[in-house]
Amino acid sequence: MRYVGYSELFHDAGLAFVDKEGEIELAVHAERFSGLKFDPNLTQEMLDMIRDDDHVTFYEDHDIRNKSIYHKGAIAEFGHDVWIDAMFRPVSNGSIQNLNNISSGLVYDDCITHHQSHAAAAYYTRPWESSEDTVTLTIDGMGEAQSVCIYDHNLKLLDHWNNPKSIGVYYTQTVKSTGYKSMEDEYVIMGLSAYGNNKWGDDFIKKFNALPPYDPDEPDITTRLMHESMHQYCIWIHEQIKKSSHEDSAASIQKFAEHFIIDRVIEARKYGKKLCYGGGVAQNIVANSMIKELGIFDDIWIAPSPTDAGSALGAAAHSYCTATGNNRINWNNSFLGTEIEGDPNPKAIVEYLLKHKVCGLATGKAEYGPRALGNRSLIADVRYDVKDTVNEIKRRQKFRPFAPAIMEEFVDDYFDGPTNEYMQYQAKALHDYKSVTHVDGTARVQVVKKDCGTVLRSVLEEYYEKTGVPMLLNTSLNIRGKPMVNTRNDARLWQAKYKVKVFS
Repeated sequence: MRYVGYSELFHDAGLAFVDKEGEIELAVHAERFSGLKFDPNLTQEMLDMIRDDDHVTFYEDHDIRNKSIYHKGAIAEFGHDVWIDAMFRPVSNGSIQNLNNISSGLVYDDCITHHQSHAAAAYYTRPWESSEDTVTLTIDGMGEAQSVCIYDHNLKLLDHWNNPKSIGVYYTQTVKSTGYKSMEDEYVIMGLSAYGNNKWGDDFIKKFNALPPYDPDEPDITTRLMHESMHQYCIWIHEQIKKSSHEDSAASIQKFAEHFIIDRVIEARKYGKKLCYGGGVAQNIVANSMIKELGIFDDIWIAPSPTDAGSALGAAAHSYCTATGNNRINWNNSFLGTEIEGDPNPKAIVEYLLKHKVCGLATGKAEYGPRALGNRSLIADVRYDVKDTVNEIKRRQKFRPFAPAIMEEFVDDYFDGPTNEYMQYQAKALHDYKSVTHVDGTARVQVVKKDCGTVLRSVLEEYYEKTGVPMLLNTSLNIRGKPMVNTRNDARLWQAKYKVKVFS
């Protein structure tokens, strides 16, 4: 028997398999199979991976969700059609049904709550063995009713915050009001924030703090008040953005996000010296760096896949650990997805790179999570200012920054600040390579270790031997609005369409 977790119906569907020894057999995003970015539905190919004797766990508790259907009117003010279509339609264990056939209809054996699945994805993959002194924090747009949860070392809920007090929801509303795609372009706003000034972040805090709390036990009393408050709050956000540049609006919401997140982190510290952190908001690398630099935790582990797709692994891990009594699964790296067999020659890759400056890598198992870490990557010669060239290839805005992938032993020579192998922090650049440095002098660094599990390490070593530079530009092998390539055929089609050599 295997322990299977899946996330579906809302945003960024995923599927994960953990065997009886706690090994992760496979963890995949639906978008990589369908080609639809953040696809909320499992594909038939994914469903065919499940066996009759698998124990299947869903990533949300729909008994709780169904009681929250009256949220629909309030959330409608945000204009998130997928939220309305998927999130607020009644479903039930054993027969997930809805009129638009959004879900697969997959029968499941167990379910856990939305924030439990985020927490489990962080907690059960942590690198330290003992759970003592460990606290888990999740911050997300919206679970069944919660936006923030704090759990103890046994994943028992200690504290929580309910909607409408959700930094995830209001960050997304800012994305929408500035003309970007909500629930997709949040990282665009984070990057844009470096170009602006915090013009209305303090007002944001005051209005946010004045929002009425939602009480799921008293829906008739609180729904209208909450609905009206959310509606007025959204109007206020829109009005501020009309008076401000997009850069200043981005800076304002980012500063408030940092304020909100740090407050929750400090609260979590009361319950443990080691932090596990998950949920969609854990992708905010600027805030993550501030958490690290607080220096109040002995260890910090951010779920490498903190999104809803990553919650599929959380659901599987929770099921496995509940059944076996273990409190961790075996996490080695993020290369858990579809495999492209073969071993591209690092020397040939570097020879091409030195001549053409940009090429793709599509080899080994696909990354599980939002970052390309070398197996589905577009890499570039960092010595040249190729930022505009790569952004043009990827059809992205020119202000968008790129990440440096650097050999582990050289990190301190080139960067000052927090770094790790999953690109979860930003650090100050101590070098002059503009192609991997943001306008504020920072970079989202990928540390490439000797045992990283990807050909990228060998490519870096060969590149260093030829140039004396231990890092390359690394970004995902996709274009804006599309998922990373998944199979060898995807890579060939990508190469043919975008005229960039892909080594596979």
